[in-house]
Amino acid sequence: MQKQLTILFLAFTSIFFSSCDALLQNIQKSQQAQTAANQAAGKAPKRAYTLTLPPNKDRILPDGYAQGDIMVTNPNPWGIRYKEYIYTDFDVRTEYYKKGAPMWDGSKKDIIMDIVTPRNDAEKKRPCLIFLFGGGFAGKFDDCTQEVCKGMVQKGYVVVAADYRVGFKNALLAGQCVGDFNTGMYPAYVRAIQDTRSLIRYLKANAERLGIDPNLIFISGQSAGALATIGTALMDNNNAPKEVMSQVGGSLDPMNDNMQYDTKVAGVISMAGAVIDPNLVLGKKISTPMNFIHGTCDELLDMYSGSPFRCADRKTFPIVYGGAAIYEASRTQNNPVYLNMICNGSHSMSVIGYNKLIDLISDFTYSVIQGKPITGKQIVPAEKGVCNKPELCK
Repeated sequence: MQKQLTILFLAFTSIFFSSCDALLQNIQKSQQAQTAANQAAGKAPKRAYTLTLPPNKDRILPDGYAQGDIMVTNPNPWGIRYKEYIYTDFDVRTEYYKKGAPMWDGSKKDIIMDIVTPRNDAEKKRPCLIFLFGGGFAGKFDDCTQEVCKGMVQKGYVVVAADYRVGFKNALLAGQCVGDFNTGMYPAYVRAIQDTRSLIRYLKANAERLGIDPNLIFISGQSAGALATIGTALMDNNNAPKEVMSQVGGSLDPMNDNMQYDTKVAGVISMAGAVIDPNLVLGKKISTPMNFIHGTCDELLDMYSGSPFRCADRKTFPIVYGGAAIYEASRTQNNPVYLNMICNGSHSMSVIGYNKLIDLISDFTYSVIQGKPITGKQIVPAEKGVCNKPELCK
């Protein structure tokens, strides 16, 4: 009798959560449609109008935009290229970098990227910055995409704002601490890494046409995008979790696209990111320069360690390790790691001030370009702090 009751309970729970997830997916689609309608009607936050993106049916629609005005820059054409703002105008075009990628629900996805380039730039071998959006691997939220693209392209970089596969079973319930991490978000995280690897190889294969230096490709991202960025730099087929890999094609490169090129990058910029497996950094020698930008009062991903969304259920989320923890673990090995600790900062990069954020990114990339990567730790005061805990800013 007890066994039968257990089976009935599990069946009911499965139906209940499946129904909830389906309902939330419909709500998400409605929210995306409303966000798009608001933007078309001029009712979105002003910063949402920084970039004019070419229409594309395969672009993932944003669930929303962080509030704020368009970032103001004052380009100086005689400034230091890759460090200061020198270009006023820029162009955006869209390309597919991966087609027919398998989704979590059995469907296929063609994946795009928006390429932002300085207008009338005579240079043909430029550093490239990839940026990956956040959204918990469940959707797409624009926290700082507009500013990263505008700011870095005005400093002379080619910037690639890339889509990657999102979604997993009960994805929209994860923030409520519901779901199985090992069959839900973990595979979604690895799919994002697979896509980032494909993107890097695509850019290297098309470097001459795109006017980029294949040896100076940087990867960056915020929140979930930062996790994918860190994972791309640290994970390979030898240290990837086997039980998860079996769910995503058995390899980090299951589609074997542009395999004549490697996935090495010049540097990593993580904004409110974390690493899931501490063994990827503990006692390991890391050759890729890494820059972690993390708020001391991050409410979703602790800069040291904790469960995402502060979930107590370890089945939903294990303990993950943020930018400060990775920095502390890495510096014992003399690794080229840099930590920008945002004093009283939150999960959102808006608390720094977008101009300051772009400077933190370009100071790092410029140091790598010059062959002298910045290392160590810097305390950066938040422009709009979300707490008052100076004891954490050490």
